[in-house]
Amino acid sequence: MVRMTVVAKVRPEKRSEFLNAMRALQKNRMDEQGNNGSHVYERREEPSCFLIIDKWKTLEDLQVFFTKEDFRILLGALRTLCIKAEVKYDPLCTQGGDECQDTGQR
Repeated sequence: MVRMTVVAKVRPEKRSEFLNAMRALQKNRMDEQGNNGSHVYERREEPSCFLIIDKWKTLEDLQVFFTKEDFRILLGALRTLCIKAEVKYDPLCTQGGDECQDTGQR
């Protein structure tokens, strides 16, 4: 399993637009082959900071998503609506944590 994580600090005046865009894009990602879930979290202490976590079955599934228009739209929304944003991915531990792959920022 592979996790894609987006950490975003949104421009305060763009918060509603950001949430609308992320919900629409999240709905589309859930239809992608290999997507096992997507969650958007807001930092309670700082309402302009968000964390988006997607879980993908395989690295290949995620790499296919990286070639699609929805990924380019996601990157464009982050550039336009955020002060700062970072997208990273890493493999997750499998089989109860006994077999872990290298996890590092990519």
